[in-house]
Amino acid sequence: MNINTSLSGIRNAFVRQDVVANNIANINTKNYKQINVVNEEQKNGGVKATFNKSKATPTHNKNNVNLAQQMVNQMNNVNQEKANVKVVRAQNEMIGSLIDLKA
Repeated sequence: MNINTSLSGIRNAFVRQDVVANNIANINTKNYKQINVVNEEQKNGGVKATFNKSKATPTHNKNNVNLAQQMVNQMNNVNQEKANVKVVRAQNEMIGSLIDLKA
């Protein structure tokens, strides 16, 4: 497995957290449209974020930010980042073990 695949997942989780923070910061902004992030698989491995504005029905202040959805997204992003960090650590340990075997 290529370490860049895991690193792109970590970067993607940070981008997604930025979007969640922006959506929450604008929860009371009139006419704000929630931004959704979709993970897209890259041809050479890894993921990249693509963005689109939500078409959900607006609330009383004419924005459509769903706080519950943003909280779930935040937890998913943290788990995505943690999982990719574990993969990087495992790869590092495997490389260390291979070096020890060769030494």
